[in-house]
Amino acid sequence: MFSEIKKEIKQLREICREKEVVDVVLLRCSEKEKTSKIDLTIVFKDKKTDYNNKIFLKIKKIFNKNQAKVNINSLLAEDLFKEPLFLELVQNGFSIKNSKLISKTLDVETLVLLTYDLKTLDHSKKTLFGYALKGRKGQKGFLDHLNGNVVGRNNVLIPINKLSELKEFLNTWQVKYFIQKFLRIHEGE
Repeated sequence: MFSEIKKEIKQLREICREKEVVDVVLLRCSEKEKTSKIDLTIVFKDKKTDYNNKIFLKIKKIFNKNQAKVNINSLLAEDLFKEPLFLELVQNGFSIKNSKLISKTLDVETLVLLTYDLKTLDHSKKTLFGYALKGRKGQKGFLDHLNGNVVGRNNVLIPINKLSELKEFLNTWQVKYFIQKFLRIHEGE
């Protein structure tokens, strides 16, 4: 995971060892053409402006070497649950300190409920679409490939990391859709 910035992650781990830093969370890392775009959030214990600014500069310096565009947010640990960014951290954040997705640490999974509309398709295309999505006569459909489930008429439930594949599939069929995200908590038995 994030193999293109392996060296930088190692350096960020050093920053996580600083006594006032709770964690550095990687939200996004995308590579388009020759520049990378990286979104990070630093979680600080306290608001110590001078100290926090030094940490910001250290992180910017780490990524300036590879000419990446870095967007850095900061949060105080005590304000974490008050921030709208908190849910994004849980859904998509990778903890540098723990080397794992925050969702895995919390034992939650982000799912997408996708509702699609087949009004634009004629009857035979609707039938073919259903076969392609769900399978037919023991054959697996595209939904099986995504580890998804049908949860009602024109509704499917998939893991969030499979969303781009499903969007591409639906766009190929020229099918309109609506997306809702939610967290599923895994409960012990």
